[in-house]
Formats: sequence, C-alpha cells, structure tokens
Amino acid sequence: MAPLSFRKRIWRTVRAAVDTTSDYAAGLRRKDFRDALRAEVGLLAPGAATLPWAIRAALGGSLLGAVQRNAARDPEGLAFERYGGQATWASFAEACARRAYVLRDRNVSKGDVVALLGPNAIEYLAWIFACTHVGATAALINTNLSGSALLHAQQSAKASLLVVHERFATRGSELPTLVYGTPERDDELKRAPSAPFPSVPIRDEIDFVYIYTSGTTGLPKPCRISHGRAMMAAAGFGKIMFGFEDGDKLYNVLPLYHASGLLLGVGSCIVTRTPMALREAFSARAFWPDVRRYQATAILYIGELCRYLANAPSDIDTSNNVRIAVGNGLRPDVWPRFQQRFAIPTIREFYGATEAPGFIFNLTGRPGSVGRVPLRRAGWLVLVRYDIDRDEHLRDAEGRLVECRAGEVGELLVRIAGEGSKADGFRGYTDAKATRAKTLENVFVDGDRYFRSGDLLRFDEDDYFYFVDRIGDTFRWKGENVSTAEVQDVLSAAPFVDELAVVGVALPGHDGRAGFAALALREGATFDVAAFEVLAARLPSYAQPRLVRVVSELRKTGTYKFQKSALREGALSLEGGPLFRWDAGRYHPVDATDLERLAQGELRL
Repeated sequence: MAPLSFRKRIWRTVRAAVDTTSDYAAGLRRKDFRDALRAEVGLLAPGAATLPWAIRAALGGSLLGAVQRNAARDPEGLAFERYGGQATWASFAEACARRAYVLRDRNVSKGDVVALLGPNAIEYLAWIFACTHVGATAALINTNLSGSALLHAQQSAKASLLVVHERFATRGSELPTLVYGTPERDDELKRAPSAPFPSVPIRDEIDFVYIYTSGTTGLPKPCRISHGRAMMAAAGFGKIMFGFEDGDKLYNVLPLYHASGLLLGVGSCIVTRTPMALREAFSARAFWPDVRRYQATAILYIGELCRYLANAPSDIDTSNNVRIAVGNGLRPDVWPRFQQRFAIPTIREFYGATEAPGFIFNLTGRPGSVGRVPLRRAGWLVLVRYDIDRDEHLRDAEGRLVECRAGEVGELLVRIAGEGSKADGFRGYTDAKATRAKTLENVFVDGDRYFRSGDLLRFDEDDYFYFVDRIGDTFRWKGENVSTAEVQDVLSAAPFVDELAVVGVALPGHDGRAGFAALALREGATFDVAAFEVLAARLPSYAQPRLVRVVSELRKTGTYKFQKSALREGALSLEGGPLFRWDAGRYHPVDATDLERLAQGELRL
C-alpha cells in the first residue's frame, strides 16, 4: 500500500488536472481568456529560443561565458555605453580579464567573496565578471549604505576584500580595500596582462552574486544568486519579455546592485547580444532626452519611475523609438496615463522577487495585472489565506494551509523542488536562519516545501494575478483590512502630490492601526486640504487616513521603496512637517495640545 502522503500527492495532481481542464473549457467562452491564450501561444516560438541557453546553464554556462562568445562573434559590436563612453564586446571582455589579474594579485581565489561598492558604470560590470573569472562571488552593496549598515552588509556576506569606487572610499571598512577610479588604479589596470584570463570552471549551482534585500523592514540580507539562475532569468527576459532583435537597444537607469538592473537588464542584453545604454541614476528630466540620444527601443522600469515620468512636465512625450517597456510595480492608475502619454506600444509587467524561485508574466498587457498563471491548478504557485489580525496563515482541520478562491486575497507561495544547492530556484540567504524563515514545509501534503513571498495578491476567473500589498503594509482598522497600496493609488491622484506613502500606526486608546499618509508636494505646489478631502472621501471610511503629514521629501531605499518604518516611528510628532487629523470628513491641523491628547489616548480618531 502506498504511503498516505504519496497517495495525497497523486490525488492532488489528478484533481488539479481535472480542475484545469474544466477551467479552460469554461474560459474559452470568454474573449479575455481567448486573447490571453492567443498571446501566450504566439510567444512559444521566441520562448523556444531560450532552450540553448537553458542547456548551457545546465552544463555550467555563465553570463561571463556569454560575454566571451559575443566578443568572439562580434568583437567590434557595441556592448555598453554611458555618458559618451562606449565598450565593444571585445573591449569589455578585455576589461573583465584585466581586473581578474588584479584580483588574483590580491590573492582572491575560488570560493572567496568580494564586496563591490560603486556607481552604475561599465567598469562596475567589469569588476563583477572579474570575480567570476577567478571563481569568486561578488556581493553587490547598495551605494546608499554607510556606517553600521555598510559594515553589516560586508560582514553578512563574509567578504574578504572590498572593491570600492574612490567616491565611496571614505565610508569606512574593516576589510582589505581596493579603491578603483583613481589614477593609480587605472595605471595598475593598464599594466595588467591583456591576454585572456585562465578562468576557473563554472558550475550552474555556484554563487554568481549576492544581491541584497531592500532593507525596508530591517538590515539588508544578501540573497544568493547562482550562475544557472542568472542565465535562466536573462534568457527568459531577453527572449520572451523584451523579445530583443537586431537593431534594439535597452536604456537602463536601475541600479546594477539590484536584480532588475543586473539580471534582467544587463543579463538580457548579454544573452541576446543587445547593446545597452546606462545611466548612473534615474532622472525624470534627463530620461527622455537620453532615450532619444541613445536611440533606445526598450526601457526597463520599476513602477515608481513610471509615475514620476507620467507626472513630470515634458514637451517630447511621443518623440521616442521605444517599442516596449518591461518592469514591475506599475500601478493600474498610472499604467494607461504612462502608456498613452509616451506612445509606448507594449508594456509587459511581471511579478518577482530577488530570491523567489518563480515569476509571473503579463504578456497580454492587461493594465494592473502582474500576469497570468496558465496552469495555476498545478500548484507550483498558490495563494493561501492569511489572517492579518493574527499575523498567521489560516489552516484547515488537518492543520494544512487553505488555498484562496478567485477574488480572495492571500499570501503568494512558490513551490521549491529539491534540497540545498539543488533547490529549484531558491538559494536562500547567507544566513541559514533567514533562509528557514522564508520556507514553509508540509503545506498541503507531507514533504512539500514552499517559498514565502511575504506579498498579498489576488487572482480573477481568468487566472490573472494582481498585487495587493506587502504583509506588514496591509493593516486592520475598524475591523476591516486596509491595503496601503490601494489607498496610495487614490490619494496620489491629487495634482499637487509628488510622492505619497501610507502606513498603519498604533495609537494609544485605539484598536487596530490607523492610516497615516505622508506626502511630498510637487515643486511650487501647496497642500490643498479641501481637494485632498474630496479624494479621501472616495475611499471606504475605514481606509481614509486618520493622520496626514506634509513632508519635504520621503526617504527611500536604493531601489525606490519608501522607508515605512521611519514613517511609523515619527507619526506622533510635530517634527518633519505639518500634521493633520481626520474628523467628520475634514482634515484639521494638529497642534501640541492635540498631539498630547493623542499620545494619552484622550483624543479619538
């Protein structure tokens, strides 16, 4: 007799197959569902082109190997450009090799970790691949870190050397340090051999880079990204999402220490031999002039950048050659404005996290959706019910997690196949305890393992998924769950608002958490309280922010995420900007007396 857990697995698989067949039969009667299938089938041909890269990855391929192949096949072809400086595939391959010789002279070898701190630049990329040459892992440190946070990033990666651009060299380090960007280092590189470097053999399960979490709720953690994962992500996005062809060029302003900028931007261009134009940091004013100057046909975004651009003044809205924009976090209220204003034919949104073992792709352009999961019933990606009040998953009579139905909000889980270094797509962190915290076991049957995304999503009857909020960002007030992202969508429509963030804050004498909105004004604008009240009134009463602060700027991480912990900590204070409280449909200024009464629980909101 087969073990009970095995029989449950078989039954779950059979039931999923039957339910999937039923779903598709019903879905074919709906036009949106047929359109989604048509779009996915139309992408099968370019998707098949990723197979050679998948095979190379399985056999030990790497992005460095792809760079070397590009240098052999098209040595004078443009690889990267930035501020007038350019690198061909041959010159870039040579730059990587020269730096590898420098690292070897510093006794960096196979298995070592090199912390890398520098701005977006061609030479920054060369240092990453120099690490691959010698068999080391590059820990890519956020350039916004300093002091104890910077030291923590180096220590948590167990780095043996810090390679740092001279601009950041004064921030301090306990590690041996190699400063680049100085005349002395430039001379050292020139003296290094120009011959190809004898690279250490690479296997797909070996760590390529460490990419840190954003640090929105604590100190950043280094996520382990293998060479195989980097290759697969690059191939999938380059061939399917961007669909790069001859004549394309990507404009990339995202930080290269971030997964989107490096793996999806740089990686996609390398595997498809597509040139890429870099900028050190995003500038709304310079974005479209850059796109025109570089004659870019593709852009890589995160949602906040699109909102900045949609709100920024410009007289060259449709004067660009962009045929496709790919990214994540584009909110439904911004999507149509952004696409129409800048005449971008195709937008492809996706859902993913640096360490997550899976992605969701929106290939049909349905605004607001992160994508469709064609075989949702197969169970590789599921939403499970989550109790926000108790901060825990709901369970059935057998102690198993409960899957969501269409329209319900739940936490996204992604199935993990394999163990340890062979785990399918989830390498975890350098900290084993942090890795265990992101893993659930025995979720539906004994022995299964799932990655916890920490994100709340929902899906519709066509299996399109929609991002709702982060666990911890969603809060409960007056017995109702409030999504900070959905509140932000409504209130950000105010024409005087430049940026707006919403958090839930605990208030003395109140149950749950009250909505607290912090907003920064556009240049030259003033806070129109009456207009803001009109927008707030469109929200359900429980979702209307009880406190609003006008700030000079909103602090963000290096990947443009709001530092919400700082907002929560400073909510009950008159420092940081004018504070208003909601009462009877109006926002009233808060003075010192009001604040004292709030702190004592005497003033009710």
